[in-house]
Amino acid sequence: MLAYILMHQKLMLSKYTRYFIYYILYVLIISLIFIPIVYYNNGSLLALGENIIVKMIKLFVYPLCILVFYQFVYLLFSQGKNSFDYFFNALFCLQIIIAVYLFFEVIFLKRETILASFLHSDNLKYYRVRLFTYEESWIGTVLTFFIFIPIFLVNYLEKSKKLKQRVYFISAFIFLYYTLFSESKGYLLLIIISVLPMTIKYMYNHNKLKKAFLIGSPILVLLIIFVLVILQKNIDEQFHSSITFGTRLTSYLSSIKIFVIHPFGVGWSGFIYYFPESIRDIINTSWVSTLNLQEIKSYLTTTKALSTKTEFFDNLMYGGIGFLIFFYQFFIKRYFFFSKFSNPNFFFVKVPLLFCILAGVIYITFYIKYEVWFLMAFLDVLQSQLNNKKLKDEGDYYS
Repeated sequence: MLAYILMHQKLMLSKYTRYFIYYILYVLIISLIFIPIVYYNNGSLLALGENIIVKMIKLFVYPLCILVFYQFVYLLFSQGKNSFDYFFNALFCLQIIIAVYLFFEVIFLKRETILASFLHSDNLKYYRVRLFTYEESWIGTVLTFFIFIPIFLVNYLEKSKKLKQRVYFISAFIFLYYTLFSESKGYLLLIIISVLPMTIKYMYNHNKLKKAFLIGSPILVLLIIFVLVILQKNIDEQFHSSITFGTRLTSYLSSIKIFVIHPFGVGWSGFIYYFPESIRDIINTSWVSTLNLQEIKSYLTTTKALSTKTEFFDNLMYGGIGFLIFFYQFFIKRYFFFSKFSNPNFFFVKVPLLFCILAGVIYITFYIKYEVWFLMAFLDVLQSQLNNKKLKDEGDYYS
């Protein structure tokens, strides 16, 4: 991908790419500043048995790879007007594959037999839907991408009515089928607070769908109740016993504590020193005393898997106020931009975008979530096309 980027004589950097570069440089500077600070406080460059300079370099590799990937996708889509056509064809084929695989995965879900074990990292039986990912909590952003973006493109590219119907059917099947069998608390929570409310509003405001909405509202209400019951059941059963709640709540509070003390962030170098220290302080409070802290306590002895498990709270420690500015410019403002359009088709862009934003705040990191960065690069090009079209229309009007 880097070779492809370097082959272009002119480097095309969007404003969002620049925001990303500025943020990486900001965290890098903060990281370099905190190397001597940690050495002074700790008396060593080692934290949890690992050199903080080495750890800084490791953590620097993730955003660097993401930047290359983002720029590669951006250039790929910027090559011509047919790029979205090629993308839709590939996306539609993948959507069919995902629907078929998901159908059979659910069938094999409670059996001892492992479906296509050669696709996974080990041969241990996994009794939850994980699709082609490592664990179920990673699926939400993948599926919202493959459910909503094909619908947007099939309308944006003005494809045939028959093709539109196929896309609608497959997208609806994937969404309903997975939601009914999902045990991902993060996914179900975001369905309740973002996807379903936006869907209801979309159907109510759409003239052709308003009647269908009114007729099908009992079914929609039953779906909402079903998701709420499953979500409540999972939370009630696992709140005090599951390591998920203990780990995440303690991590969030630890991240906020570091941000309050170091509002400009501690960088990648200071992270492995200050985060375990903050965890120790939070564990000793009454706020998390009734939760399962088995996993979070292991963070006090090793840097392996050391993270808050969320993109937002990890970067709140790395970049502090600098990250909050980046988060607003890179994610939030983009959502505001697409919210300005009255065309109902942009609903199918806003849903996966909002889902990814909230997922990054609540329950996942974006380090290797390449579908998230693919979506952001795609939306970057789409926004450029819409801005250019607006300028052209204004020029034609005045001429």
